[in-house]
Amino acid sequence: MAPTRSLRLPLRPCTLAAAMLGLLLGTAARAADPAGEPPVPAPDAAGQPVAPPVSPATAEPVKRVVFLPETVRAQLIEEVKQEVLERARREGWAAPNQVPAWVTRFKLSGDLRGRFDRTIFPSGNASGGEFPDWNAINTGKPFDMKGIVLDNDRYLNVDRSRSRPRLRARMGAEVTPDHGVQVVLRLGSGENGSPLSNNQTLGASGGMFSKYQVWLDRAYLRLDPREGEASSIALLLGRFDNPFLGTDLLWWDDLAFDGVALTAKADVGVGLTPFLTGGVFPVYTTAFSYPGERPDKFRSWNKWLYAAQVGARWAPRPALSVQLAAALYDFENVSGRPSSPCDTNLSATSCDTDELRPSFAQKGNSYMELRTPSALALGLEATGSAPRYQYFGLASRFRELAATARVELALGSSVRLGLDGEYVRNVGFRKATVGAKALNNRGPLAADQSVGAFVGGGTGFLGQVSVGTPALAGRWDWKVRLDYRRLESDAVLDAFNDPDFGQGGTNLQGFSLDATVGLAQGLIARTRWYSANQVVGPKYAVDGLLVDVLQRF
Repeated sequence: MAPTRSLRLPLRPCTLAAAMLGLLLGTAARAADPAGEPPVPAPDAAGQPVAPPVSPATAEPVKRVVFLPETVRAQLIEEVKQEVLERARREGWAAPNQVPAWVTRFKLSGDLRGRFDRTIFPSGNASGGEFPDWNAINTGKPFDMKGIVLDNDRYLNVDRSRSRPRLRARMGAEVTPDHGVQVVLRLGSGENGSPLSNNQTLGASGGMFSKYQVWLDRAYLRLDPREGEASSIALLLGRFDNPFLGTDLLWWDDLAFDGVALTAKADVGVGLTPFLTGGVFPVYTTAFSYPGERPDKFRSWNKWLYAAQVGARWAPRPALSVQLAAALYDFENVSGRPSSPCDTNLSATSCDTDELRPSFAQKGNSYMELRTPSALALGLEATGSAPRYQYFGLASRFRELAATARVELALGSSVRLGLDGEYVRNVGFRKATVGAKALNNRGPLAADQSVGAFVGGGTGFLGQVSVGTPALAGRWDWKVRLDYRRLESDAVLDAFNDPDFGQGGTNLQGFSLDATVGLAQGLIARTRWYSANQVVGPKYAVDGLLVDVLQRF
């Protein structure tokens, strides 16, 4: 007997419907009259089937049934399935195990961090009023220089150790409408609108399990038509991450810049990639109706940062990379100026340079008086009963020239050694000019009890070494880092650098050591210890311990 061969029919998409219809009709006919099928006639002597005789009286129309083997049926079903899926893809139908295309353009991310923060003040710190809280004074009521009204006397804590449980929560979205176009939005926690911290102290902000605030942390548009290429140029507009290469000596790691920035890089071969970054950033904008209590308004004192950095990255082989950069950060209208004569005996009045006081500061910079008493105010002061309400501005100009170096060397398949160094000099700092008007950062009183000599400075440096797993993304990834820094009083604007070391600001020197270990995917634990001392002026020393648990998602 000849072997049975399966029938394979060349089927076109236009014949699929007809074939399936025939298959269904044949199946239905057999199911409707299973007993009405004629008997199979016996074959003749030659083995050929013999048609049965048909009576003319009982003859019925011939029924033709299309028979398809199982292999053909399976082929038909698969081809119909593929045709339907292809049409779904062309016309945008929802396909199994897939989502609409617009969903793939969104990427959600965030992190949650718990922190134990212990600040330790050793004995011997100067606690007799040597450390005014300039930020609290300048953002509140004016300070009475005569000491008659004490409503706005504010001082830093330099002698009582504190422990704080803290929380940081951030949630963001990245949207990519088209190639080279990216929109980023992120919300973050925080006790206030400080540019430096998303930390929320648990039990603060009213306590009693009160709700906490959420702030707009990032909001920017990034245009990068050559995204992913070795050479590219990108435009940033809005509130974005720090675009400059550097350390937290000048800029805190998580500081956001407001404004517009342009970054460019070019691959010139032999592992060398020069880069250039520049930007214009509004630091402060005068209120439209300032001052509110006067029908005639004062001039605006808008503050700006103009910044440019040029550098290069050299990677002669995968195990080694070197980055060098030089930058100039030029601040406009951040330093103080004496006002026109005004009635400093009145606490609710505004003087025409009040807006030059910093709207946010940490500590360390040198300060000067802003308000000039009017003749009326001086006359009342002569009676001994009139206060002199004062605000304070920065005594130095800030034009920071910074040099940064970073070296990374692979010590194995997953361990990398990092070396970072940064030097900064405020070329706008003039010691004699600042010393003639500065109220703080002075040495001991002279023999005649006159104010001590000005001892502030305008330079700073940081050296840092780290070793460990670069990504810190998986379980048992690890990293250890040690750094030493010395930052003089007016080397940088104290509002924007590391808020943890020495409780933030300038006029500090010392070291910090931290260790990080991965506990699971995206989950890390980190411990940091720092020890800081004031460079010049009254004694100030502080140690700190930070213990973090952070989950990224």
